[in-house]
Amino acid sequence: MKRLLVIISLISIVFTALFLHSRMAAAASLSVHQFKSSCGSWTVVTSPNPGSSTNFLNAVAAIGAGNVWAVGSYGNGNGSSPLIEHWNNSRWTVVSSPTIAGSLSGIAAIAANNIWVVGENNSSNAQQTLVEHWNGKTWRIISSPNSGSAGSTLAAIAAVSSQDIWAVGTTTSSTSSSGYQPLIEHWNGAQWSISSSPALSGRLFAVTAVGQNDVWAVGDNITPDLTGTLIEHWNGTQWSVVTSPSPGPASNVLNAVVKVSANDVWAAGDYTNSSGPSADYSPLIEHWNGTQWSVVTSPVQGTSDFINGMSVTSARNITVVGEYRNSLDPTGPYFTLIEHWNGTQWSIVSSPSPGSTASDLLAATHVPKTKQTWAVGITYDSVTYRTLVEKKC
Repeated sequence: MKRLLVIISLISIVFTALFLHSRMAAAASLSVHQFKSSCGSWTVVTSPNPGSSTNFLNAVAAIGAGNVWAVGSYGNGNGSSPLIEHWNNSRWTVVSSPTIAGSLSGIAAIAANNIWVVGENNSSNAQQTLVEHWNGKTWRIISSPNSGSAGSTLAAIAAVSSQDIWAVGTTTSSTSSSGYQPLIEHWNGAQWSISSSPALSGRLFAVTAVGQNDVWAVGDNITPDLTGTLIEHWNGTQWSVVTSPSPGPASNVLNAVVKVSANDVWAAGDYTNSSGPSADYSPLIEHWNGTQWSVVTSPVQGTSDFINGMSVTSARNITVVGEYRNSLDPTGPYFTLIEHWNGTQWSIVSSPSPGSTASDLLAATHVPKTKQTWAVGITYDSVTYRTLVEKKC
């Protein structure tokens, strides 16, 4: 619910500071060290927490088994700063990045010396886009445009090549009926520029690139009567809105999108039939078959299930991650949610929930040329938000 406007705002209704859309997952009070690694199942891997009050991991990407990156934010009770962590096949460590007020919510790993992250810069009076690049040695901020003066954020990023990269997010708008407009930006190898979005209202939370002429972005479109799914497509010349199902009469959102091929694209999020903090939510998984988007049936684990991230290995191996609760009480508790597609159906996969109050998975990635999948997010213990990293090998 991924992510910056969705994830970092995770609990505004329940826990005061966060919860715009992604509802956190709460859990059995098990210590991280109680989970022992065993291939074939999901286990918790210890990760750093530099912040005294908040630590979030919102996105993850892998170059190889010993080169995995995760990004988010941390805070000491007075705002947040970008957080970048790295896995070297032995342990997770914090990697130094430019000191700035803000957070990171998306990552694209092209090569070991070519990694991009996006998010928001909160150093000024208005939110601004934030783009950083890793050249193999250091992280540095790359100039990126902003749409309007009210505020702009980037939630996700995907690369076709090193000279063809897309980032999507949201611009706060006083002219839009919802107060938001989609923001799409493009890197041509030399600079970032804004690409026109056909949707005049809505937010974009995720993007995936099939090829130079085939890019998908997903999110939601808020109207007075309905919050519906929003899907946009790039055909090499322009972006267009593509019709997509919105099964919930109250609210529908797509937080993640992944591609297998041009005729095999998946998007996921959640929907609800009613409004209000105690509304029950169902997982929403949609599929593109080259002609149209359709809803694919998925199991429900709790009274409310939320999907935040996706990872794809092949047409028969796709993972979605998020959280669920077993009551209508918006305060939870919440537990991690993982579902798997085997080429025929979706099924629920057991996963640890180490937070004493809440555990939430926000993103996932597959490690190329391995059987490994990583998922990242947060836990909450009624006092501090801490990073959560889980692995399946």
